[in-house]
Amino acid sequence: MIDFDATYVSPSSGPFCTRAKVPGKVIISGEHAVVYGAQAIACAIQKYAFAKVTHSDFLGVHLRVNAFGIDQKFTPAQLLAVAQKTQLAHQQYTLGLGSLSDVVAAPDAFFAAAIGASGLVDVLQSRGGLLIELSTNLVAGGGMGSSAALVAAMLAAGFKHLGQPLSAAELVLKTTQSEHWQHGRSSGLDPYVCVMGGLQQYPQRDQHDKTLQNAAHIPQALTLPPCFLISSGKPESSTGDCVEFVKQQNFPKSMWQKFNTVQVNLLTALQENQQHNLRVAIKANHQLLCHIGVVPKQVSEFIATIEAHKGAAKICGAGGVAGDAAGLVLAVGLEQKMLATLCKEQGYEMQAMQPDFVGVAYDN
Repeated sequence: MIDFDATYVSPSSGPFCTRAKVPGKVIISGEHAVVYGAQAIACAIQKYAFAKVTHSDFLGVHLRVNAFGIDQKFTPAQLLAVAQKTQLAHQQYTLGLGSLSDVVAAPDAFFAAAIGASGLVDVLQSRGGLLIELSTNLVAGGGMGSSAALVAAMLAAGFKHLGQPLSAAELVLKTTQSEHWQHGRSSGLDPYVCVMGGLQQYPQRDQHDKTLQNAAHIPQALTLPPCFLISSGKPESSTGDCVEFVKQQNFPKSMWQKFNTVQVNLLTALQENQQHNLRVAIKANHQLLCHIGVVPKQVSEFIATIEAHKGAAKICGAGGVAGDAAGLVLAVGLEQKMLATLCKEQGYEMQAMQPDFVGVAYDN
């Protein structure tokens, strides 16, 4: 179960430090389809990844990530080496010469590779060493964009602490690089929404492949009706597993056009405050997700119960292709008391969704 009561505990106090926090995200419409060129709507939420960076006498990076049991030191040479190894493994995967599970062996290698590939080492070599401490109240694998938020917070705080703060566009690009290692082929949605904050359409209609180069552009904010996030449990399959499963189905382009139509209808419903049409669009999105095989039977049956009570719901992440859990489920159209009763009957937890409109933020 996702612990919605998890709170951020500040790392130990000490010398001058740079802190950054980056929100997680949920996808309102367009998951999976966005990888194939369709548009998506996603919203940053008030659950965060935190980074604290201080000077270290160790000439390299001392990395601590309690959520993953990481307390490890890396020399600059080691950071560059693990980044090169990871990039090579990913290249082999894209050529069909390896599996996605071979790209990143463990969380410590993932974070080290993200640092090594970011260019931080070039700045660090003339500035001594860093202690980087990461924490989060996001849940890994829960559909909240935790990996993107953690890497973005780490790089944002690291570069700023060394006097070379990244622009929003730079931070999105560097974070997306590590997302490719996790997901095989990342659309860039998670880094973009986590860094920019707010409710976002991705990619923008006039940007397409240029979205990342124009990441500093924030579209006019939309308004969401009351939405609730329900934890169906952590999926047994990773986001990468789900993306790979869908890829292997080799769906025709018309499938992703159907997702795009749903996204357009949902956006119109949001813009014009059409509650009925919003529920219709979310139901249609759920049906498409079931069709591509990423909604476990137990979760689909729970969503059917919500629909029977005149509400609408859908998974808002990669879903699950093994087991009974699918991460987060987004629900609209029901009163909170009624939805809480349905969740209790299923053994699920829920909370009201609180948007974050700031994105990456610093405190030093």
